[in-house]
Amino acid sequence: MYNHASIYIDLFCCFMGGAADVEAMVINEGVEVVVDLREEATECANPTDHVRWVKVPLDDNTKENEADLFEKPINEDFVAYNDGKKVVFHCGGGKGRTGTVAAGVLLELGLPNSVDDAESKASIRNINDIKPMQKELLKKIYAT
Repeated sequence: MYNHASIYIDLFCCFMGGAADVEAMVINEGVEVVVDLREEATECANPTDHVRWVKVPLDDNTKENEADLFEKPINEDFVAYNDGKKVVFHCGGGKGRTGTVAAGVLLELGLPNSVDDAESKASIRNINDIKPMQKELLKKIYAT
């Protein structure tokens, strides 16, 4: 049993979880692109020939000037979507960085009305923990 969540919007499907969830998502969900948010990662959590690994190193203790770093994994999800791929994004535990990127994906799609609404929608996974600085960075990226 693994603890991941899926976001389905039309044909867009992405998964979020922790590093320990990646193998199950690749096998059970057919994930083809792994966007790894772990700064400390040296290889894919489940290295296989048919999975593309994209490392976007984010520090769990986000700094105020790192808004552009959070934009990259959000954009990687859309590259995979445009290529018709299933994608997973994850950090070590699948809470802070992963929850922030999940909220950003929803904001990029224009589904929530605010960062608070995006955070609520991203909380389909019961252990999300978007940190205050991460939330502030989303507000900078998606200022209304």
